[in-house]
Amino acid sequence: MLFMIQHTHDYSTCQTHHPENGPKFKETLANLGSHGVKVHEMYSNRLEHTLFIVCEADSFEALDQAFDPILEMGHLEVTPVMKRD
Repeated sequence: MLFMIQHTHDYSTCQTHHPENGPKFKETLANLGSHGVKVHEMYSNRLEHTLFIVCEADSFEALDQAFDPILEMGHLEVTPVMKRD
């Protein structure tokens, strides 16, 4: 299944202001594949503190496990999507 994931946080919870969270956030994204999540594209809007990830996983449970380390670092919206020709 394809998913569009949107991660948002505000200025006060930004990893820039909490340096201990930066490495954990980056490591979580780097390790998505070890949870069976294939990232197709990743985009960010730094000014809006928003990250967009188009990814593929066999189940929602795989996504839940993969993103668990950063759930408290912001808000995640996970939307199943399909490719349109």
